Amino acid sequence: MSKENPQNNDFIKSKKCANWQYICELTLFVLTLIQLFNPSKFLLVIASIILIVEYILSYCAGNFFDTGHRIREMGLIDNSFGEKRIPTYNSENYYNNGTVTVKEIKLLANIHENALFTSRIVGEMIPLRFLLLVFIILLTIVKIFISGLDNYASILLSFIVSSSFLDRVIRLYSLRKSSQEVYDKANEICNIYGKTSPELSALLLPKIVEILLIYENAVFDTKIVLSEKIFHKLNSSLSKEWLNIKNNYSIYSEQKEVEK
Repeated sequence: MSKENPQNNDFIKSKKCANWQYICELTLFVLTLIQLFNPSKFLLVIASIILIVEYILSYCAGNFFDTGHRIREMGLIDNSFGEKRIPTYNSENYYNNGTVTVKEIKLLANIHENALFTSRIVGEMIPLRFLLLVFIILLTIVKIFISGLDNYASILLSFIVSSSFLDRVIRLYSLRKSSQEVYDKANEICNIYGKTSPELSALLLPKIVEILLIYENAVFDTKIVLSEKIFHKLNSSLSKEWLNIKNNYSIYSEQKEVEK
């Protein structure tokens, strides 16, 4: 997959807003601990301002993501069906499916490739965030066992439940599960195509639309921006793996027209 695409700018902005949101949450956590030792109205005012900023950042992160997501969807449809709604963007450089000419099959190939990349990249993103969450949870449990549910333990527990750290880990797992499901279903479609009669090939289009909806809904609902660092790290190996997968399925080489 190409590293350059029109949706990247909005996704980068969304990620920056999300990162600043995490910083706001950590700052609020620290201010809460300080407030226990040294109560201050000034700190409460600062905390209130940070809460407002955090809300704005959360809104901006979601808004930028939705914009980028819409552009990515347009690129997917343009590439699959030979459209050009983004005039300055050559989507053929983003996907590795230029040899597939049948529109519906090309849509399947693009979804198939997207699901492969997403499931692997998200899988690499999970461990660090999961370990951080486990550390905070263990710290809270130890604190509760040592001194009971005091103010400090309550703050830690509140931070775990209310912060976006837990929510982000859950969303990462959800996206990995959904993208892996789409990848597996795409493999099933390709496998069925190679074994069935032409009459049964008419069932392919509904199945392609089904996995398209599953994938796009999962990406939109979780609003996870894939790590650029991990993408650059895995891009070459995943591109080679995808080309190998594509070459091993007759649906991408025979390219019979899907019956309506």
